[in-house]
Amino acid sequence: MARQSPSFLVGCGIALAVVAVALLASWLAPHDPRLPTGQPLAPPGDGHLLGTNDLGQDTLSQLIYGARSSLIVAAVVTAASTLLSWLVGLSAGFVRRAEAPLMLLTDLLLALPSLPLYLLTLTLLGPSRRNLIVVLSLLSWPAFARVVRGVVLQTRSAPYVEASRATGATGLHVARRHVLPATLDVLPTKLILTVRFAVFAETTLGFLGLSGGGSTSWGTMLSWAVADPLLFARPAWPWLVLPPALAIMALILATVWLIGGLAEHRS
Repeated sequence: MARQSPSFLVGCGIALAVVAVALLASWLAPHDPRLPTGQPLAPPGDGHLLGTNDLGQDTLSQLIYGARSSLIVAAVVTAASTLLSWLVGLSAGFVRRAEAPLMLLTDLLLALPSLPLYLLTLTLLGPSRRNLIVVLSLLSWPAFARVVRGVVLQTRSAPYVEASRATGATGLHVARRHVLPATLDVLPTKLILTVRFAVFAETTLGFLGLSGGGSTSWGTMLSWAVADPLLFARPAWPWLVLPPALAIMALILATVWLIGGLAEHRS
């Protein structure tokens, strides 16, 4: 087994740490993130390791629960997007009549600008975490669907598959025995890329106020912070902006290192 690079191991460590924080948020958070527990805009200290926001809510508790909120969105979007990608890619690769309309829809969604499309859809549906998950799931599958279709077409024309067909293997047997395992090879990269996309999209749309006002996430923390016109004139501004910003950067970098490590391992 090839030795993994240090960056891959660091990426694994960061990802596992974020997952652990999200799962254990109820035990790790020192305060209820929704309740004011101190003086507004207080610096670190006096039971608040990262200070408080303008409502007196504990910044550390919001950061911890924000990890849970962001990862819930990422997990659901990743699962739904991957399933849609597989269904569309396999159908386009196996069913000749379905290939043209499915690829036309895929190309259309890929050609549209992503952010304006998300903004328009969420504006029509209304800002909420449920609508955010639905929109990101329905609009994030096209790229991987094309990858799955390409793997299906390449595998179907492989000599060993042709030999299997010559011996009387059915299409279902070929799909289960040869095609599906081939698509699984690209699954780890797809999962990591979708998690990165979902986290980035959720924080971006949360920053714009489209992830639902009742949920605490890293994006909404930044949105609430910069909503104050005098933010950077206040001594507590680094403790409002830097924790969620650094958390987002760390998780995005972790996915980059994980993908790089997988690429090195395959080569």
